[in-house]
Amino acid sequence: MFDGFANQVQQEPNPAPPPPKVLRFDKGYVKTLPGILKIVQLLCNLIGFICLKVSWAWLSSIFYNILYWVANIVTLFLFCMYMFHFVDKYDRLPWMKFEFFYCGVVVLAYIILSIIATTVGENGYAVGVCLSLL
Repeated sequence: MFDGFANQVQQEPNPAPPPPKVLRFDKGYVKTLPGILKIVQLLCNLIGFICLKVSWAWLSSIFYNILYWVANIVTLFLFCMYMFHFVDKYDRLPWMKFEFFYCGVVVLAYIILSIIATTVGENGYAVGVCLSLL
């Protein structure tokens, strides 16, 4: 009657493999706080660029143009990486460290340009740089 049932080790079923990480478009990212902040950053850069083009400060505007294009390209790149879930697929890359370093450099550059804008005395230039600093 006793068949040694207690001595048998039951094997647990193998856990299901994690789902494959696929690239997909997620329009819901626009409604999240990081997505909204990236859109606001792009819009503030655009408004600052328009204010800069209206002003007459041409020497300092060269540096602002460089910063504007670099900031917009990198922000748009990060926005697309998060929206299409590249960050989830390639999670071994330090995305958050890269974004933190990028934001720190851009903020310092905008602070320096806002100091330059106040010394130029041109209102449109000062408004443009300070708006981009937001």
